[in-house]
Amino acid sequence: MAATPSPLDRLLQLERDIEQLQAHTALPAPPLGPPGESPARRPWPVDELLLTRLVRRSPQALAAYQAPAELTPTAQRGLRLTVAETDSVFQLCELTSGDAVVWVQADPPSWLLESESFHQIFPRPEGLEGPQDLVLQSLPVFKPVVRGQRWTLFSPGQMVPRHRPFPEQEKQTMLLRRLENLERRVSQQMTRQESELNELRSQLRVQQDLLSRLLRISETQS
Repeated sequence: MAATPSPLDRLLQLERDIEQLQAHTALPAPPLGPPGESPARRPWPVDELLLTRLVRRSPQALAAYQAPAELTPTAQRGLRLTVAETDSVFQLCELTSGDAVVWVQADPPSWLLESESFHQIFPRPEGLEGPQDLVLQSLPVFKPVVRGQRWTLFSPGQMVPRHRPFPEQEKQTMLLRRLENLERRVSQQMTRQESELNELRSQLRVQQDLLSRLLRISETQS
C-alpha cells in the first residue's frame, strides 16, 4: 500500500503545480540572436481574423510574431516573399500551417501605394479613383516554397476606403460572430487559469497553516 503523502510533500507538490501553471500561462520571450540579426519570430497560433484586427488596431502586440518582409517579382509574373535583412515597410507573419501573410506598416510612404508590389498584394478596389484613406480588410496569403524562408503569392488581400461598409451584410455578421467567439474563448481561458491559480494558492495557504501547526505540536512534544 502506498504511503500517504506527508503535509510537507503535499506543500511541495502544490508549489510545483503553481509554478507549472504560471509557466504555461506566461508567454516566453523570444530568444535573442547575434547583434544586428532580426529577433526570432513565433508562428501566429490563432485565427487570421484576430491577426487582421490586431494589425489594424494594435500592431505593436505582434512584435514577437512579425519580421521585415521583402517582395520580389518572379519571371512567371508572380511575387516571391522572403525575410528582409533590413527594416522594411512590409511585415510578414508565419502561420502554424506554414503559410505567411503580409501587411504594410502604418503611415507608409506615398510612393509605396503606387508600387507594383503593393498592387499585386492589394489590388485597387473597383471604382476607386485618386488617393483615398484605405483600411485593411483581409491579408494576402503566401504559400511556402521553403518553409519558414521563402513563399509565393497565393491570394491577394484587400484594402478598402475607411468608411465603406462591407459589401455583404451576411459576411460581415459571420466575421463579427467568429471574432466575438474567439475573444470570448480567450477570455474564458484566462478566467479559468486565474481561477485555478487562486484555488492552488488557497490550498497552499491551508497546507502552510497545517504544516505550521504540526511543527508547533512537534516542538511541544519534544
